[in-house]
Amino acid sequence: MTVVGFDFGTTNSLVSVVDRDRVYDLLDEGRPVPSVVKYEGVRRVVGQAAKDELDASGLGVHGSFVKSPKTYLGDETINVDGVELSPVDVTHHVIDHVRKRALDSAINAGYLSEITEAVATIPVDMNGSRRHALRDAYARSGIRVVQFVHEPFAALYGHFRPSIGTDFVRRFDRKNILVVDWGGGTLDLTLCRLEDGRAVQLQNVGTGELGGDIFDDALRNWILTHATDGSFDVDPDRRRQLRHKCEQLKIYLSEEESATLYIRNFDPETGAPLTHQMTRGELDSIAKPLIDRAMDHVVSLLDAAHISDSQVALCLITGGMSRMPAITARFREFFGPQRVEVSRNSATLVAQGAAWIAYDRQQLELAKDIEVRLARGAYYRLLSAGTRVPFDGEELSDESLEMYCADPRDGQAKFQFCTPVRPGSGTQRSDPRDDLDTLGLHVDSRAKPFIERLLLTTKLDADGIVHVTALSGMQKARETKSLYDLQFGISLGAVKANAGVSDDPGPPPVDPPSHITGSVVIRSNIADKKDDSYVPGELLYTYNSTYFSRALNPPQIQVDERLYYEPCAICKRRANHPDCRCGSR
Repeated sequence: MTVVGFDFGTTNSLVSVVDRDRVYDLLDEGRPVPSVVKYEGVRRVVGQAAKDELDASGLGVHGSFVKSPKTYLGDETINVDGVELSPVDVTHHVIDHVRKRALDSAINAGYLSEITEAVATIPVDMNGSRRHALRDAYARSGIRVVQFVHEPFAALYGHFRPSIGTDFVRRFDRKNILVVDWGGGTLDLTLCRLEDGRAVQLQNVGTGELGGDIFDDALRNWILTHATDGSFDVDPDRRRQLRHKCEQLKIYLSEEESATLYIRNFDPETGAPLTHQMTRGELDSIAKPLIDRAMDHVVSLLDAAHISDSQVALCLITGGMSRMPAITARFREFFGPQRVEVSRNSATLVAQGAAWIAYDRQQLELAKDIEVRLARGAYYRLLSAGTRVPFDGEELSDESLEMYCADPRDGQAKFQFCTPVRPGSGTQRSDPRDDLDTLGLHVDSRAKPFIERLLLTTKLDADGIVHVTALSGMQKARETKSLYDLQFGISLGAVKANAGVSDDPGPPPVDPPSHITGSVVIRSNIADKKDDSYVPGELLYTYNSTYFSRALNPPQIQVDERLYYEPCAICKRRANHPDCRCGSR
């Protein structure tokens, strides 16, 4: 059974397949399929035909269009011309149409008789409920999602896989690569490192507030301000029509220095057309604030990974927005022209990468340990780096851990889940961590430390989501969390590591993050063993005063805690109270 790569995109969708070490894009008459659906009563138009009707639509057209249905996944319903539709159903209509067009593609030529399994790509910020809804939409189209892959990570694999075993790949061994996947719906960034024939994600960030659709909105608003006299209100139909024309104008200005926007019968009273001559310079000026915000995301990503821009060996830009000259110019200004590469097949690279992953039967692995923070700044590893993400249908196993609450006084056991900044195993306690999420569990506030038993269960599913469930033995409370902001690794196949020592010294030593004045940090109060050193000093003293005997040499931090929180024996005021002078008397 052939597994394809399926890129269900916000703006366009595409299926790619690999046969005999060659990748083929199953295009619809030479183009990806637009992710557009038109509903008109019982009639449904999908893909290029729907986009053509959107292009030619005049005013007062019956029926409704849904563009970018992926952005609605996770919502309950979509209101389409007064009718409530399920986002899963709308997404299914697009996916099923893309499947049929791929099978009918001239490039397919009967190679595929059916598409039943796929490696599907997703944005890096797609949460668990949206992934589940997307998997359901694929299933309704008769397609089993073998595994999900982040879109920029698939693009990285698709970029390097055809050059396996060449000097091009070896040149980037032990070096950092930033992949910028800038499409119509999202801006996705992933910082990766190639090492010993593997690609490993270091940091990810994604946003739906800077996709190409947002540029179209900004351009439309600018034209409404500068090209109309404000003598009439622009109704929703005209705004939708103008926005669609702005998308075409933006694409045209990527190749030409100037272009004309024209919409006939735009004025509802006079029937006058809307005409505006725009230059690329004007478009660049409108886009500049959005590009500035995108570069802020790049800087934040590098800062989170403790990597400077000079340590990025390659910035690979792909996606529909990569064709915009102002964007590529800004990245070349930031990283230098020699380190920025714009993918020649930016519209298809993500699907090609997914197809190669399917063809190579690669299985994603966790790039970093998943940990829970214990009391006193210790960490316990829940899942190890290198743990394989199960394929769909594989049996999932639970990892259970019995724990204790070292300080139950506030009635909450606080589980803080984190992951080391540095990928791989062997991380040290002093290494900085990125927080993933926090879970609070009700416990008996009257219990002594280590009395109430806690059970923490961890499961990694086929969607690349880690599910954690905490249970309290006394209160019988139960809480769950889903951790999805994770990084993954994947083998590049037959790449051989260099025999000699690399010239690249690797990433610099990472300093622990400094304390920010005024910041508040949740104090972990769980423990993996009964150890009095985990208990706050003032609480421990109430039931084990002999612990603080000088002969036993108790830890100074617990001594300080006990003295700080213990009220004055004479005036009963708190420690360091300015009116307490009992000691001086």
